[in-house]
Amino acid sequence: MDKVMLDIQKLTLGYDCSKPPVVSNLYFQLLKGETLCLHGASGCGKSTIIWAIMGKLSRIGGFSEGKILYEGKDILNDTAAMEAVRWEKIALVPQSSMSAFNPVYKMKKTYMELLNLKRKNLTCKEKENLIREKLEIVQLKETVLEQYPHELSGGMRQRAAIALALILDPELLILDEATTGLDVLVEADILWTLKKIRREKKMSMLVVSHDARIANAFCDRRIHL
Repeated sequence: MDKVMLDIQKLTLGYDCSKPPVVSNLYFQLLKGETLCLHGASGCGKSTIIWAIMGKLSRIGGFSEGKILYEGKDILNDTAAMEAVRWEKIALVPQSSMSAFNPVYKMKKTYMELLNLKRKNLTCKEKENLIREKLEIVQLKETVLEQYPHELSGGMRQRAAIALALILDPELLILDEATTGLDVLVEADILWTLKKIRREKKMSMLVVSHDARIANAFCDRRIHL
């Protein structure tokens, strides 16, 4: 039997307790090695679900009820458990690639900040080598490290955001409308890169998209919200 990696149980999410919730009584499971799509129109709560899985919903004024189990542990209601898996086990590629990077930092500083926080045992040289390795996976040259986010094209920033999400070798990659707004050819190239990453690293992926084409072509199954 396939192992359940992520188990969403009776999840209710919203932003104002006096109003109907954005998401109500949601159940779904993501299996290890599976690519699952959360599919639906804008405003149906897809991104709200992702914020809850990443433990960020309360920081933007939201509330949550229910359970989010990662490998059997409830990370929604256990702050320590959430901190242990966020970025280490579960990583996010946000809807806007600019959201992943501080606009006043060169790209290298953003990568190094995460590694300085999470991989304190590595030397500076080892961290730099790790960054180059992830950039190579997403087909970016290391010269981007000396550039600012606004100096990169949309497709390059999206690849850089994927590399950042991969930096700690997570088991689950969440893609929140990761190709929205990109040229069709750039989108196809990035999806090809993601398929390659999924195959080589045997990763699970949770894909948030309003686009049925992506749900059908890239995902093993989908849940319509």
